[in-house]
Amino acid sequence: MQDKANIVATEDILSDKGVLLAKSGIEINKKTCENILKFKLLKPLEDSIAIANQLNAKSVYDKITVFINEDPWLKEINNKLGDKTTLQRCCLRLDKFPLLEQKLTVLCLELPDVFEQAIFSAWLSYICSLNGKRTQSEIDEYFLAGISHDVGFLHINHEILKKEGDLTAEEWRNIQSHPIIGYEILKGISGYPKASARAVLEHHENLDGSGYPRNKTGQELDHLGQLINLLDNVIAIYNKKCKITNRSIRSVIPVLQINMHSYMPDAVSSIIRTLKEAPESPVKYPGADEVKSLVDEAQNKQVYIQKTTHIIKDTNQQLGYTHNNKDIFSIQNIANNIILIVNSAGLYDTNYTDWLSGLEESAQESVFNEIEETQIMLGEIIYQFQSYQKYANGFVCNYPTHELAHLIQECLNKVSLIPKPGSKGSFKQA
Repeated sequence: MQDKANIVATEDILSDKGVLLAKSGIEINKKTCENILKFKLLKPLEDSIAIANQLNAKSVYDKITVFINEDPWLKEINNKLGDKTTLQRCCLRLDKFPLLEQKLTVLCLELPDVFEQAIFSAWLSYICSLNGKRTQSEIDEYFLAGISHDVGFLHINHEILKKEGDLTAEEWRNIQSHPIIGYEILKGISGYPKASARAVLEHHENLDGSGYPRNKTGQELDHLGQLINLLDNVIAIYNKKCKITNRSIRSVIPVLQINMHSYMPDAVSSIIRTLKEAPESPVKYPGADEVKSLVDEAQNKQVYIQKTTHIIKDTNQQLGYTHNNKDIFSIQNIANNIILIVNSAGLYDTNYTDWLSGLEESAQESVFNEIEETQIMLGEIIYQFQSYQKYANGFVCNYPTHELAHLIQECLNKVSLIPKPGSKGSFKQA
């Protein structure tokens, strides 16, 4: 951080043997920093330093306000559901936790994309809780969980976070540790709400046990962590799917509806009620060539989904359900979730294929919007396949000698041979 902001020692910095490494009041320059890093310290370094222009309640409130007002869809939701005084009170809670403000400052400077997602999540959490008639104390907990949920990324190798392409099994294990790191940081902050800290720990857990870091299942999970999990996905879909085509955040609703069984019902209902306050996407006037291109892409995705679903369904049957292995059950649960979504979306139905083909004959703006929403839905299913492959590959890497590992590897090999549809509009979630 000393390359990006002025950092001052707020007290003497001592080694665990009592050796003075930096006097109170001095600026931490590169030489001092290198010297400090050679030693174990008597106290955590974060307790003995201050960052110039560190974030506080007012600056966080200002950043959220600017972020929301720059987005017409979010601005409309905020105008209808938001309450300035309540949001200010949420932000004021941050001033009670200087260490969290320090962590958020570092996040803002080191990982600006992650910080932007944090303030997006904090705002959405606050809006959902406000819309759900929660108390101020509960709204504070939602807001703090949203803004804090990814602070653990500060302690993950940034080269892994910024890596393009697939992660190795070891890199993926590193990524999976960030909820635990965040939880350990937050539970050590005096007065930080236990409900918010638990939500940070659980925000990548799934009802079917396929999440991380502890593969918890529905009955072991709390509502707030599941809401943050859901908001993470909403934000990823909106940023990577909707914004690039100037579509409203309301366009995420169909994806939520086909995934209703994957989340706690009250969490899904809460976010859907909120997103319905956003305006519809603007009407577009496509040309015939543009419609044909989108239909062709949708048809290619449909074929890929059909073939891949058939393979994972067959693999589930071969694996059976008498193995009593929690990791394999998680892989099978992801597969069952995909199969359920594909069936509910009618992607095996010939009527769906006929509907897609018929769209080429019309260049109406309503048709264009239908195709774009279909693309978002198909993209979500393909993302589910990527999750399946990630977990299946992780199992094979971790347990190569397991008696069922060869069946899972055969499945991965078969899927890899299916030509992937174009990656236009695809997205990756952590």
